Parts: sequence; C-alpha cells; structure tokens
Amino acid sequence: MKTISIQRILPFVLTLLISSVSFSQDQPSPSLKGKNVVYVYGGWQGHKPTESVDYMVPKLIAEGANVKVFDTLSVYSDEILMAETDLIIQVWTMGKITNQQFKGLEKAIMNGTGFSGWHGGMGDAFRDNLKYQFMVGGQFVSHPGGNIDHSIKILDKTDPITKGLNDFDLKKTEQYYMLIDPNIKVLAISEFDRESYQKPGKPENKVTGSTMPVVWKKNYGKGRIFFSSIGHKLSDFDVPEVMSMQMRGFRWAAEGKYMEEESTITPVYKK
Repeated sequence: MKTISIQRILPFVLTLLISSVSFSQDQPSPSLKGKNVVYVYGGWQGHKPTESVDYMVPKLIAEGANVKVFDTLSVYSDEILMAETDLIIQVWTMGKITNQQFKGLEKAIMNGTGFSGWHGGMGDAFRDNLKYQFMVGGQFVSHPGGNIDHSIKILDKTDPITKGLNDFDLKKTEQYYMLIDPNIKVLAISEFDRESYQKPGKPENKVTGSTMPVVWKKNYGKGRIFFSSIGHKLSDFDVPEVMSMQMRGFRWAAEGKYMEEESTITPVYKK
C-alpha cells in the first residue's frame, strides 16, 4: 500500500486551514435580497411622502426586498411584525409619535432592526421626542438660504457606503443645518461657504464658515442607523452619488441581525 509522509502533506493542510479561517472571517456584502422591509410614510406633505412610495419602493423590490408599506405610525406597536423586520425606512416629517409607538420602534431597533431615511422624513420627525433625536443622531433646526446650490464633500472615502464616490454638487435644494451628536460616524459633509444666507427682510443667524455633517451612520443597541439629510426633493436622488449612498445605507442598516457590530463611535473632540 502506498503511503504519504506527513512532511509532504503538511503544507497542503496548513494552506486549507488558513484559507478556511480567512473565508470564515470574511462577511458577505450587505444586501436587501430576502430582507423584510417596512416602509412608513406620512406627516407633513411638503416632502412628498406619498410620492416617495412610488419612487423608492420599486427600487427596494428590484433588489429582492420583501416590502410592506404603511401610512400609519401604529405599525410600530405591532410586536410580531417589528420582530420580523430587518429594516424600517421612515418618511414622516414632523408630527407626533405616541409613547407606545416609540417604545415599539425603539425595541425593534435595539433588537437589531435597522432604521433609515432621508432629510425631514427622518431628521425632522417628532420634534418633541428627545430620545428619538438621540436615536437618530441629529435633528433639523434650519435650512439657511432656502433652496440653494451647494456642494457635498465625501469625508470618509474608505467606508463601503461612500467608497468610490467623489464630491458632488446639488442644485436648488435645502442645505440642512442640524444639531448633531458629535460621536456619530460622519461620511459626508457640506460647508456653508456663501457670503450671506439671509432672506430678504429677515435677520440672519450667521452660519457662513460652518461645516455640517450630511450623511452618517451609528449603532443603537443591536440596530444600525443610517441617515442622509439630502432629499428635500425627490429629484435630488437623480444625482447618482445621492442614490448610491442611500441604497448602500439601506443595505448596511438591514444587516444588524446578521453581521457583527461595526464600530461607529468617532468622537469629534477627543484629543
């Protein structure tokens, strides 16, 4: 019977073991395929929440997501549905959320459900709920100058959500000024670089020279939070970089139950 010495097969065995370990450590790319997505819309109609359904939901379905659409916040109180949900996309500006509804939303996110949205549909919702603002990581306070041209700069070009994207310009849309958690992971910023942002006949709160986070992500419990303040008009998503970041953000946020927790705390003032 033919025999093989351990010296001859040892390098081959080691190679297999190393490959196996490396492969096990590689996490799959974020995907919406097969994910359960709850899309909640309503509130102030100026941000076109109803129109957003026809615009965004087909894109989610095209990626293989199982999407359920609701025009009420009461869905957050449905414990069974929330437990089955991988991602909540909220397009609900201002309005009020009851304690029961918020507790249902928070519980789902704490348990790993992702939470994502854009502009006022997420960053200007439930102004009287401080814990909601803490969960999101920021809150709208102003849009100096109204609808204006401004630039977006990619701050973190290594993150998968922004990797490969270049700085870009937005035309005649709101440049959000927000109160921000200084520990979120900021992916993109905008600079208030105009000489003046004053509207005719109105006093100006000086903001020229300010820099504002525009796109960020963070963790909340086991859940992943992704927010972009771009999207006052649905046509803002016609800019390829805007849509790319939003869809990548959806995919990332939907993986909270399936991937290892990612470190997102990046303190601004830490020396």
